[in-house]
Formats: sequence, structure tokens, C-alpha cells
Amino acid sequence: MTLNIDLPRHAADKVTRALKDVLQLTTDPGEHLRICLLASGICIGGAGQAFAQMAKNDGEQLSDVDAKLEIVKLMEVLVSKGADAAMKYLEDERE
Repeated sequence: MTLNIDLPRHAADKVTRALKDVLQLTTDPGEHLRICLLASGICIGGAGQAFAQMAKNDGEQLSDVDAKLEIVKLMEVLVSKGADAAMKYLEDERE
């Protein structure tokens, strides 16, 4: 799988700026948590839909919910083991 990081990095920068703009509206940590959870849920949902479409393109059936749960597992690997491990996990899942 070839990886062009420019467009995803551009998107991440835009999301980061937008989130910072919203977070500056409050100093309440609980509100920050709710904002970040909702924002991350939107991104995980989008990633899950893309993952489900990738599976469909490969001739596999994967429900949107199962795809989103796979994205959550991928995020767990990313957070605990780093980007290289996450890419390996994703490649292993595709095999």
C-alpha cells in the first residue's frame, strides 16, 4: 500500500485548528472532554465508513459498526505502540 501523507496531514492540521478554536471558548475540563469526544467520534465514524468501503472493494463484507470498532482497535495500537505499529496492524488486517 502506498501512502501519501500530505493530504491526511493537511486535514489533520485543519481539524487541529478548528478544535483549538472551539476549545478556547471554555476553560471547563468537562466541556473540553465532551467536545473532544464528539469531535473524535466524527473522525472515527468517517474512518470506519472508509474502512468498510475498502473491505467492500476487496470483496469482503464488513458492517459500519464492525469497521468503526476496528478503527478503535487501530487507534489503541496507535496510542500505545506508535504509528509504525498502527500501519503494521492495518496491513495485517488487510491480508
